[in-house]
Amino acid sequence: MANDIEKRVFALAEPLCEANGAELVAVEWQKSGREWRLALYIDAEGGVGHELCVNVSHAVSDALDALDFIEPAYNLEVSSPGLERPLLKPADFQRFAGQPAAIKLFAARDGKKEFFGDLLGYSAEEGVSITEEKTGKKLSFATADIAKAHLVFKF
Repeated sequence: MANDIEKRVFALAEPLCEANGAELVAVEWQKSGREWRLALYIDAEGGVGHELCVNVSHAVSDALDALDFIEPAYNLEVSSPGLERPLLKPADFQRFAGQPAAIKLFAARDGKKEFFGDLLGYSAEEGVSITEEKTGKKLSFATADIAKAHLVFKF
């Protein structure tokens, strides 16, 4: 569950990312050693390059400086979500249907919390569906039951 700073930054940064041709995938606010880190993960059709990260960083940094609602000093980082991109919204599960994914549940189902398989997509009736890698069975999960989901890069 996102904390208040992550939620507020997401709401602020999402339109700024869109204005720069990027999709805001996720925001992370975390302490690393003695320093705080605010990370924005962005995606774009055709990929994420250095120039896009710089443009989004400047736009978001200026907006954050103007509002000044984050108390401790922090480092702002903007990057691609990577090959094992998190899956957070129903649209993510639809967009990446057919690709391998990992799903971790809050509570165990049939004695396990982690499932791997190919995404089948999302529907309001079934939630997120996968074809489980080991059994070949179709499994469906309510989004409220999913603690974490991400794409899986296979070598």
